[in-house]
Amino acid sequence: MKLRFAPSPTGALHLGNARTALFNFLVARRAGGTFMIRIEDTDRMRSDPRHEAALLADLAWLGIVWQEGPDCEGPFAPYRQSERQAFYTKTLKQMQDLGCIYPCFCTDEQLADDLEKQKRERLTPRYSGRCAKLSAAESARRLQAGEPAAWRWRIAASGSLDWNDLVYGPQHQELESIGDFVVCRRDGQPVFLLTNLVDDCAMRVTHVLRGADHLSNTGRQLLMAQSLALSPPRYGHLPLLVNPGGVPLSKREGAIGLGSLARAGYLPSALQNYLARLGHAYAENGLLDLDALAQTFDWKAIHRAPAVFDPDQLDHWQHLAVRALDDEAYDRWAGVALGPQAPTGLASLVRDNVRIHTDLIQWRDRLTGQSPPTEEARAVLEALDTRLARYGEVHADSAALTDFLSGLRRDHPSAFPSRKVYPALRAILTGTLEGPELARIWEWMGPERRLQAFQDIPPHPQTTPHPELPP
Repeated sequence: MKLRFAPSPTGALHLGNARTALFNFLVARRAGGTFMIRIEDTDRMRSDPRHEAALLADLAWLGIVWQEGPDCEGPFAPYRQSERQAFYTKTLKQMQDLGCIYPCFCTDEQLADDLEKQKRERLTPRYSGRCAKLSAAESARRLQAGEPAAWRWRIAASGSLDWNDLVYGPQHQELESIGDFVVCRRDGQPVFLLTNLVDDCAMRVTHVLRGADHLSNTGRQLLMAQSLALSPPRYGHLPLLVNPGGVPLSKREGAIGLGSLARAGYLPSALQNYLARLGHAYAENGLLDLDALAQTFDWKAIHRAPAVFDPDQLDHWQHLAVRALDDEAYDRWAGVALGPQAPTGLASLVRDNVRIHTDLIQWRDRLTGQSPPTEEARAVLEALDTRLARYGEVHADSAALTDFLSGLRRDHPSAFPSRKVYPALRAILTGTLEGPELARIWEWMGPERRLQAFQDIPPHPQTTPHPELPP
């Protein structure tokens, strides 16, 4: 088996495209087959080598490995469509010789008028066939005169196509519903339908998983392959990945890029597990490595309904991935965010309370007194009994939290029940009511940071001093 991922380098690799790449990779890996990258950069205006470099880097970061591609060559090079024009020119000549295509001289205005008329008459939108009726002599004369022309595939007047989609099952399409379609634009640039098919066949791709938005292209490509005596791959179409509002993720709509997630501190294993389960069922609910994800991946288990991007689910897998890191790997990951000057032991202290790099930075600022308290913590501080603050200033050097609490209860019996003192101490020491075990925070902060935290409690008018305590 040989599968491929064929991105266009026109922007960042978003999660929908990353899922498509991962699914193809997992199928190839399970079968012990070949996985290939081909760059479809025929859009000359929007393609950018920087986007190509970025998407290859993103795929490598995700853990995807390819045996053929633009950066490692292979037996079917080149792997950029911008360098494969000769293959397309040869195929177009073959189509012309077989009489499969004809020149279309229709202007954009004519095509737009035809479409509006079909809409008014509630007809299926397709090419009217105007230029298909031109004689060979008339077409040749106009081409010789230099009149711009696209080339269209001539659809038979009757007949049908049947094929089996790997995901959606049996498919049937009447030829009359297709209409003569363009295979080469007026500027001489062959379109996706042609270049994609020619390269898949030339590069001996056996199976393709791609977005469901390409399902309508499959009949056209199979029709061309049949006429040209090509062996096309078996196609499977993936329901699109949509945002919570139901809109398909796309580059133009600013979908989340894989690179931005990596820079935020998300781990490859988190994305692997999240994406592999987007529209695909696994029996195992725990974190799996790539081999395990591949060994139990089955395109028959792909759902036919659109998959919804859920940030909470992504964070769930990220939390599991962070917990699964060994100590050395975790320290490297945390060090990217905190830098070499991070307080000793901070990353270890908050390990169970962080998901991404911004969480680490927020905890650093909270535990070193650089960020204001949360709204909930501020409410606790505003209602704080000043006896606790005064006691803390005197006894911040207590060796352990248990020592501090024992002394507090001895000096102020029944004044500070646990249900009140623990939230108050959290608010004082961290500015929040959540986080690591309070005893560990106490130990990590040390006497100086604890004293500073007690001294930095903001004054509030409603806080009444207790005269029995010495100033």
